[in-house]
Amino acid sequence: MKQKIKNLIYVNFIVVTFGCVTAVKKPSNNVIQNKSGAMSLKIGFPIYLPLVPDRFATKVYILKVSKDKKSFADMELIESTFENRDQVTFLNLEPGEYVIAGFYRRNETSNQTADLYIVLDDTSIEKSKFRVKEKEVTIPGIVYCMIAEDALNLQGNQLLLSKKIAPGIENNTAEVVLTTLVGGHTRQVRIEKITKVKNSQEEIDSFKPTLREIFEGTSWHQYFTNL
Repeated sequence: MKQKIKNLIYVNFIVVTFGCVTAVKKPSNNVIQNKSGAMSLKIGFPIYLPLVPDRFATKVYILKVSKDKKSFADMELIESTFENRDQVTFLNLEPGEYVIAGFYRRNETSNQTADLYIVLDDTSIEKSKFRVKEKEVTIPGIVYCMIAEDALNLQGNQLLLSKKIAPGIENNTAEVVLTTLVGGHTRQVRIEKITKVKNSQEEIDSFKPTLREIFEGTSWHQYFTNL
């Protein structure tokens, strides 16, 4: 009996210390649009503390680059399809060029929880370009961001994008955080910049096991030619 208790305590210790492997999420929409592709990436906030894992975005917003749209704020905004094990995936993307506009993560840095929306600065949006191909999953890799030095105000392109990414943001204040109460939830918008992209072949290949598991048993399984 004592040994069973010891074993139970040990198992609980392992679970608490190392965490559980979360169940894989399957795409809720199995309908494949004609001539479409997909994209999967991770966007993280490095913590820089030993044994403390980096935080990752749970929702990402991208823009379909169009030659007849001169401003990023005028381009079509697309929200990610789903997130699983820190990998954010888009399905049914029309082949072409895209950029990352921003992302979302629940703010857990203060006693008051808030919906935290990040809008990238123009330079970061420009250098985040990637191309989606038909019947392939594009994997940009792991994108790390930090707060931009000029993140005291949301104005110009960032203010216009923030209104599309987090509707209800109306008051521009001279603070790092732009906050408003929308539907009972506090929403914060910050400008950040890309500081590092890990997109070596090794990093890209690390995405594939989770993606194969995600699409196994779905109509997407045989659709993608590069997994």
